[in-house]
Amino acid sequence: MKENSTAGITRLTSFFDEGTFVELGAYIRRPGNEETLEGVVCGYGSIGGRLVFAFAQDSTSMKGALDGRHAEKIVRTYEKALAVGAPIVGFFDCAGAVVFDGAAALAGYGTLLRTVSGASGKIPQIAVISGTCAGTMASVAALFDLTVTVKEKSRLYVSSPTLVDEEIGTAEYAFANGNAAILADGEGEALTAVRRLLSYLPDNAEHGIPALATADDPGRALAIGSRCTAREALDAAVDAGSFYEVLGGYGDAVIAGLASMGGVSAVALAMDGELTLASIVKMRRMIAFADAFGLPVVTLVNASGVAVSATDEGALAAELAALAKVQARAKAPRVTAIVGDAVGAGFIFGGSRALGADLVLALPDAEIAALNASAAVAFLWNDRITPELTREALEKEWRKTCATAESAAATGEVDDIVAPAELRARLIAALFMLANKR
Repeated sequence: MKENSTAGITRLTSFFDEGTFVELGAYIRRPGNEETLEGVVCGYGSIGGRLVFAFAQDSTSMKGALDGRHAEKIVRTYEKALAVGAPIVGFFDCAGAVVFDGAAALAGYGTLLRTVSGASGKIPQIAVISGTCAGTMASVAALFDLTVTVKEKSRLYVSSPTLVDEEIGTAEYAFANGNAAILADGEGEALTAVRRLLSYLPDNAEHGIPALATADDPGRALAIGSRCTAREALDAAVDAGSFYEVLGGYGDAVIAGLASMGGVSAVALAMDGELTLASIVKMRRMIAFADAFGLPVVTLVNASGVAVSATDEGALAAELAALAKVQARAKAPRVTAIVGDAVGAGFIFGGSRALGADLVLALPDAEIAALNASAAVAFLWNDRITPELTREALEKEWRKTCATAESAAATGEVDDIVAPAELRARLIAALFMLANKR
């Protein structure tokens, strides 16, 4: 019997805690060729003392090509992961199907798509593109919750780059288009990224939110202004060193990531400027992901509406509607802090009470209004402009009288106005209060 010394086993033994990897289906061979290993290695082991299942496609065996037994090995691994409620990590390195198998190989793709879809929202799924992930296999990887690509190694595409553009399919291209959450410099960094991502996540959708060790004082005072950018507030409010950004190459108007706040694992969003189509999609994906596993969502808002774009206009209404649907249906705790502007759609879609936020806070000098000051004056007060009463003076008057945090709080759409130094303590208190939300 040929010894199972393959790149797939090497990859998995490197990934799991030392000495914990157990292979499943080690003796499965392709029918008619008992010396040929299947192009995938499956098994389980420990990551930081937690049970995790994994599969690794292996381009050194059958070039990682998919056939019926290849798909069956992965499906059986999923069945075990679902049965015990443990995360699964997939290492993708597959150039396509065994074409001689025809419909049987294609059915393997369909089975994988159905299996991964069925596990969505039940157990965390993280994909690592450790080689080529082409054709329908790219769609399988896209079903995973988070994807890690490796510079100069990952190739992720549906249509061959030789038919479209050589840039398409690179790790950098996938990261810039939201198809990868993390862009790693090497495979070692990719494995570290997966371990860190797992540390923020529960074992399954029924498991409690993981408690993360932190030495940061929950009541630590923040040195931020009475209005600031969302990114400044995010960096100051989370537990020191805990924020781990994902989807960083995509949708720059929204910073998204996983973080710890008072030791509570959470999805953190920071909105700065005008919302673009990509940033709207990013928010929707992250809120849906958080909701699937009961992770609280903390949103810091400094958003001035939706960006005007002829390129994006055709899809904006549908994507805003999709974001609204995810927010309206979400059951996970959601806490919002308005730290700068919350104007028009920036207020509505930035985590408003009207769309289901549990608690909305605001800094004292936050600007909250249907229109920004310049547009409001042009639309409503233009006739008041005189040589003695300038446009700038009217815009200042608008901010002080019609766009204050106090006016929003008076309607009940803002729950409280908090001192900047107290923002971290108040956000953490809200998370503790909502910990048992049902």
